Amino acid sequence: MINDKAMIVLLNIRTWSARKYDREISKEIEAIHNSGDSGRYNKLLIERDAVNKIAKMATGTRCYHYANTLPWLDTGGRLLPATNYFNYMQEIRRLKDEFEYEVSNFLDTYLDLKDESRDRLGDMYNEDDYPSQENLSAKYSFNTQIMPVPTAGDFRVNLNDEEVEVIKESIEEQLRKSTAMAMQDLWKRLFEVVQHMVERLSKKKNKFKDSLVSNIVALCDILPKLNVIDDVDLNAAVSQIKEKLTAYDPQTLRDNKEARSETAIEAQKILDKMKSYYVN
Repeated sequence: MINDKAMIVLLNIRTWSARKYDREISKEIEAIHNSGDSGRYNKLLIERDAVNKIAKMATGTRCYHYANTLPWLDTGGRLLPATNYFNYMQEIRRLKDEFEYEVSNFLDTYLDLKDESRDRLGDMYNEDDYPSQENLSAKYSFNTQIMPVPTAGDFRVNLNDEEVEVIKESIEEQLRKSTAMAMQDLWKRLFEVVQHMVERLSKKKNKFKDSLVSNIVALCDILPKLNVIDDVDLNAAVSQIKEKLTAYDPQTLRDNKEARSETAIEAQKILDKMKSYYVN
């Protein structure tokens, strides 16, 4: 059962945008250009680089989270297979430590950054736009929550047997749909990287980055850990892709016409075969 092989993980990261809508400046701009309801002027309260570093870390963490988990319900929780639990948690803990370190550094320099903004913003500077250090600290958070996958057998409520059975059947149907959606996500990831390789290698004039190959290698490494139902067809496709499409490094594919043509042909064969498993 799926609840024996996976769990639900929620990732919640909050950051401060350091932007503030200025109603008066927006009105002034509209007056200058003789316009109305034409836009909103948002002040950058703190120098861009100081806040962007933390924002980029949050974005990178979310990308890692999505790459290493599977879609599940609409509540924001995603499916984390037990086979990928330790790798996932080890990296998430590292990312959280880095995030909290950078937030701490930012808070330590916050007052100095405010002083710099006073000069940078000039007449647009407003002390009321800035939270206190204590309130600013609360605007940053990084949390993960692990929960079990719910099953129909877990359902307990004081209803008649007939109603309980209807609800249990609904839960089981949702589990089937969610599992199917999760597996389709894996096929989609695989299909897209192979399709991209076909598109880049099929025409001699097409240029490509090294990531054309490295992305396939990385995906082939993670997919078996996410294959929560041990889909033999998916495992077979991964093995074939790794064997046929990563045999040559990117530079060889650029320099050797035969290697490029051979890999493009193999990629197209695999893509055609995958179409029966992945519904676009």
